[in-house]
Amino acid sequence: MDMNKQSDSFRSLKITGMSCGHCTAQVQTALESLEDVLEADVSLQEETVTIRMATDIPNDVLTRAITVAGYRAEPQ
Repeated sequence: MDMNKQSDSFRSLKITGMSCGHCTAQVQTALESLEDVLEADVSLQEETVTIRMATDIPNDVLTRAITVAGYRAEPQ
């Protein structure tokens, strides 16, 4: 068992403006380019993203990355 996984932080955000697989890939890439984001699991159907982070990243940093990619995000 990897002990580091116990310290991972998770966050879910609601995403608006996505309409296709390319959109989800853009959101995923934008988030995973941030330092300490380990994984971003984007759901087009549910219009959400679940983010796994090595450290707790403030919502404004996460939502800014999504906004720069061309989409809108808010805490879920």
